[in-house]
Formats: sequence, C-alpha cells, structure tokens
Amino acid sequence: MYPLKFNTILKEVIWGGEKISTFKGISPIRQNIGESWEISTVPNYVSVVTNGEWQGKQLTELIEQHKNKILGKKIYQKYKNELPLLFKFIDTKDHCSVQVHPCDKLAQRRHACLGKTEIWYIIDAEPNATLISGFSKSISVEEYKKRVQENTLEEVLVRHYPKSGDVFFIPAGRIHAIGKGLLVAEIQQSSDITYRVYDYGRKDANGVSRELHTKEAIEALDFSVLPHNELKQETAHSNSHSTELIDCDFFKVRLLNIKGNTIKDYRSLDSFVVYMCIQGACELVPLAVAERSRSEGGFRGASPLKQGESVLIPAAMGAFEIQPSREGVKLIESYV
Repeated sequence: MYPLKFNTILKEVIWGGEKISTFKGISPIRQNIGESWEISTVPNYVSVVTNGEWQGKQLTELIEQHKNKILGKKIYQKYKNELPLLFKFIDTKDHCSVQVHPCDKLAQRRHACLGKTEIWYIIDAEPNATLISGFSKSISVEEYKKRVQENTLEEVLVRHYPKSGDVFFIPAGRIHAIGKGLLVAEIQQSSDITYRVYDYGRKDANGVSRELHTKEAIEALDFSVLPHNELKQETAHSNSHSTELIDCDFFKVRLLNIKGNTIKDYRSLDSFVVYMCIQGACELVPLAVAERSRSEGGFRGASPLKQGESVLIPAAMGAFEIQPSREGVKLIESYV
C-alpha cells in the first residue's frame, strides 16, 4: 500500500474560468474549466492511478481487488466498490446556478445513488465575491414556485461575502450557489445529482436556456430559516497545526498547517484518508523508510505532493511521515 495519485478530470462548463489551471500549474492554461474532479468513483468519471505499481488502474478496480485495505473494513461493508466521497476543486468565473441536492433517502428512491451533502473550503476569493446558502425568510411551496416563475427567488436567499479560509457546510436540502470569483475545495458525498432551481436567465452556446428542475427540487428543499452562524463557519483562519472544519455523519474534515516533519498514524481509524494540497508542498514517506533514510543520510521512497494535487492514503498503509517544504504545507484532510 502506498499514497495513490490520480489523473485530473477537468470539466468545462459555462461558468468556469482559468484559476484551476494556474492553481494546479497546468500549461497551457485551459479556459472555462469549472471543476477538477480529483478523486472519484462516479460512473463515467472514475479516477485512474498515475503513480507507482498500480499506475493505469481504475480506483474501482483497486477497491474490488483489495477491499477494506483501500477503504477500511466498515466502509467497504457499507459501500462495496464505491468510494463514498468525491473530491473537487471549483473555479467560478461566473455565478453557478442556484441549486439543491437530494438527501440519501430521496436520491436512492429517484436515482438509486447516494445523496449529496458537501463542504466548501474557500481557497481564494476576489473582492466582493459572493455565495448563497439558505433562505432568509420562511416561504411556502406556492411562493417558491411563484418566485421561480417571476425570477424573484434571489430576494429570499441569504447572500454571504466569503474570504480565503472561510468554510461553508451545505447539507442535502439546503439551497445554495457559488458566486463568481471563487476558488473552492469541495468535499462531498459521491453523487452527481443536482436540481437546478434558478440560472440567471443564461443560455448555452446554442442560445438555449439551461434546464431547470423546479418540480424535482420541491421535495428535496429544506425551507427552514437558520441563524447566520449555522450557515457559515469561520474556523480555518488560525495558524494552529490542526483545525477541525466539519464532523458530520458522512465525513470528517480538518485543515492541517504543517511546518515541520510530522508523523501521521491512521492504523486505528479504519478509513481511507484523502489530502488535498492547497498551499506549499511536501513528501509522504512510510515511517520505516523515513527512519532508515535518516540513519543513512538521505530520503528515498517518498511520494511528493504539491499545491493543487490530491492523494488517497489507503486504510492499510500504516504510519508515515509528512515532510513539508521549507515554506510549509497546508492540507485538507478528509476521512469517513
């Protein structure tokens, strides 16, 4: 077992830009890239390993062969050959549509798949960038339908002004939209089901308005009005070594701010772990290799990780050492 890196799946969308290319060091710069799917087992978008002896193998194939050694025993028993989480970087040159995702129960009934609860970590925000999360007032289903028809839904939505390091938790059922001018790391349940509620009257390249899912969204929407501090969490601005971002039923996410060599031991966790590198660089070295290399005066067997890259640590990998570059490294750590 070793840290697994994967091909990047770049998705061109109407609201995408160039920041993902810059952030990930992709040359030449790609235009209109809205999403980089980092690690996925979503059908038709399955990640392929790019390093080590398993290079060229699909993640689903590895899970099927190695089962709980990749996912962890409890996770494999529940999800079988599917990674239960999906990891993305998102760049919004324009506003994303206002949308909602179904919960597990509704998604299973309608689509035979998982629902979609997610978390956003704001990597970068342009001045006056905004996003939407939640309703500002209680409305009925009838008022919702009327406002969608009259294009006044924005009047009853909560608009936020995020900055780098802000964290937003978006449970299934919450109405939301990422505004333009944001670079975001997204950790979500492994689902590609989105109900588009409002799209600012935009048309695609052929002059056709994008489909709305007004009716489908009704059963999915949570019309509750929540306090502002439940819609936004400002927990990632400290310089502490490890900061909890969210701990929910579907995933646990922390921000690691590592300045010196740090040992990580996940053997008792019984879960895979994913690192998304959002700043700096590091090397991941199996602990036995790190100790032997130190005694021999040099490091070998390291897995490099730099800004814009992601890596999956198999559940059975054991202990290893994170060796950051001189300027340190910031990682988003996720597991189930």
